[in-house]
Amino acid sequence: MPVVTDFETILPKNRLSFTAAGPVLVVSFDNAVAAQRRAPNRRAWGHGFFLQEGHSVLGVMADDTDWFRCPALHASLLALRDRGFFQNFAQVIMTGTSMGGFGAAAFSSLAPGCRVISYTPQSTLNTDLVPWETNHGKGRRQRWDGLFNDAAVESRQAAEVYLFYDPFHSEDRRHAARFTGENVRHLRSPLLGHGLPEAFDAMGLLKEVFRKASTGTLDNAWFYSEMRARKTLPKYHKEMLQALARHRHLKTGAAVARRAFETFADPFFAEREALFTAATGNILQAMNQVDRLARAQRLRSRARAETPERD
Repeated sequence: MPVVTDFETILPKNRLSFTAAGPVLVVSFDNAVAAQRRAPNRRAWGHGFFLQEGHSVLGVMADDTDWFRCPALHASLLALRDRGFFQNFAQVIMTGTSMGGFGAAAFSSLAPGCRVISYTPQSTLNTDLVPWETNHGKGRRQRWDGLFNDAAVESRQAAEVYLFYDPFHSEDRRHAARFTGENVRHLRSPLLGHGLPEAFDAMGLLKEVFRKASTGTLDNAWFYSEMRARKTLPKYHKEMLQALARHRHLKTGAAVARRAFETFADPFFAEREALFTAATGNILQAMNQVDRLARAQRLRSRARAETPERD
């Protein structure tokens, strides 16, 4: 591997930050939340973990939620490609979530044969291609007639594209359906919503998913077996309640909310039980549920107030 030294490139709306380490390069793209923070000297998503794994890291940082549409960024990344930067590495991994998931897939054509690990990605925000997408207003207002504008097309040169998404999230499902190449692996993660990396991390799964996907060893049987642990997360039950509400399964929703409250002791679920019950028309029972919740919250508050503080 030729010697490649650390560098940082400041662009009008982006920053490229490279840390040299091992022969595998991870290109990590910012998500919208990270871009909105605008924290000085911040590192790319997953930077510390990737270095611990022995990988070099190129962070594609965003100062704005413009979905990497700045021509200066395109020119800078193309210049890296033309200088043979990506060819210096034995393997290139492109990764990110949501806006970053789009970036990972859309810019994968810079390094044909790379692997893409993309969580809940948008395939594009070009309204001619996805007229049903109504989120990400600022992103949709960008110019989408230039380079790297359709991740579903750009990712066809990748060796493997791992797409992780919740099929119950309608927009994410429709974006994922636009990825039709033979190199695409659809890893469905039901009832975990749009924030999959956080859910995977809560299950203790995120790091191992990366390790297996980055080496091409992620097996469907292993993944879906591990995914059973999602049922231990409050998030899973919250997403289930959303789905039950959309389909008007009110009695089932009330029962699921009650079991979740008994498991997690989160007042959110007691409130949802009351809402589902009220929607069935049983207002009196719903009022009783709200009263029980209020009493329980008062008792908890009193118990906390009476508990002596420890030195």
